[in-house]
Amino acid sequence: MMAFLKSHGVSIVGMSTAVPKNIVSVEEYADKFGNKIVESFKKTTGINTMHRTNENQTAGDLGYSASDYLLKQLGVDREHIGVLVFVSQSTDYRRPATACVLQYRLGLSRECASFDINLGCSGFVYGNQIIRSTMMSCDAKYGLLIVAETSSKVTSADDKGLAMMFGDAGSAILYESGTCEMSKTLLETYGEGFKNIIVYAGGFRDINPLNKVFTVADGNKHSKFDVFMDGLAVFVFSINEVPKAIKKFLLSSDENIELFDFIFLHQANHMIIKQIAKKMKFPLDKIPISLDKFGNTSGVTIPLTICHAFGSKKLGKIRVLASGFGTGLSLGVTSFEMNTDNIFPIIETDEYFSEGKFL
Repeated sequence: MMAFLKSHGVSIVGMSTAVPKNIVSVEEYADKFGNKIVESFKKTTGINTMHRTNENQTAGDLGYSASDYLLKQLGVDREHIGVLVFVSQSTDYRRPATACVLQYRLGLSRECASFDINLGCSGFVYGNQIIRSTMMSCDAKYGLLIVAETSSKVTSADDKGLAMMFGDAGSAILYESGTCEMSKTLLETYGEGFKNIIVYAGGFRDINPLNKVFTVADGNKHSKFDVFMDGLAVFVFSINEVPKAIKKFLLSSDENIELFDFIFLHQANHMIIKQIAKKMKFPLDKIPISLDKFGNTSGVTIPLTICHAFGSKKLGKIRVLASGFGTGLSLGVTSFEMNTDNIFPIIETDEYFSEGKFL
């Protein structure tokens, strides 16, 4: 028994990504952590730079910029968008759902179903399946999936392992119903590893914690508002469970890896990507990389990498295998087709929603 899902009649018809204008280089941390740690980090992860939000900019703002740009480029009538799904663990508010705010900001119809999904690194794969399934059950002509994250805002500046890892980004993916495409998805959850990537504060289990800094078992300094990650546990999970899931997906879908033009893996770090590719015997030239310039952007990494690879390089229609994995612990594997002619270059923005501030 497994969560292996099939959807038909819904296709991706466009994709765009927005990142903040502010670029942070890993080299900037040499004074804080020392050259040896910085060079080791670069070698292990493959990350050189990240884009990070300013104080006012949120995941909702990045998702809005990507969506508004995409809809303008495609000339889509916004009244025909019947589903809006926002996937993030960096929502603008605890309440209301950021999707409701984005429905208003984007000028979508009041008849548009809008809701949030609280998932991280597997978010695009889950969101892709959920919006397809929702559109199959309603009469919406178009659906909009927005995946956005500002992980840098919950990262301790004193954490040698994470301070240089996370970038911020938002992607928008437009879907159209009434097509003949078939998409397949495998979804899995390893909830026993929930503490392996976690922010303890801010939820209702610890709603008013003291914002004090303490030293955790790995020697790094955190407050409860900062993300904690057991890097070794996440590494072991990624290189062991993801290849198993991909193999199950290929067997269940009766697919051969040679039939896919490209493979998009969550951009966790370069070592994890290489280990998965080695175990699966994936050719590295079929696995586009973006984390060197944008860092780990959590659930956004797959659509961001697609835009990075094809925003200025048009190859017509391609078949894609994608896998997202991480926070939860959660993972997903999916396959779909898309036309690279409607994949747009990554845009940079400092735009934010001034109306959304309380004071």
